[in-house]
Amino acid sequence: MLLRYKQAVERAIPHVPVKNGVVEIDSLWVETSIPYSLLQEILARGDLVLPENVQRISTTSRARTGEQRGKKKGKPRRRKKDKVRN
Repeated sequence: MLLRYKQAVERAIPHVPVKNGVVEIDSLWVETSIPYSLLQEILARGDLVLPENVQRISTTSRARTGEQRGKKKGKPRRRKKDKVRN
């Protein structure tokens, strides 16, 4: 069973974003829809065949911890209400 999931991960790696030679586990999780715990188990085995442009797979998850990327948003702006004229 793990062999099929391993093959699915290997086929999905070329389709996920690679940043500085690193693929994030969250990207694989979204692309493959494999349960997160099973995906961690597959990556822990260390026998994946990676493409040339991928050096490693980062197993620290941002989605599971709730961390956000990019700029932090401040206080939301209040919307001005239109005045009603009689």
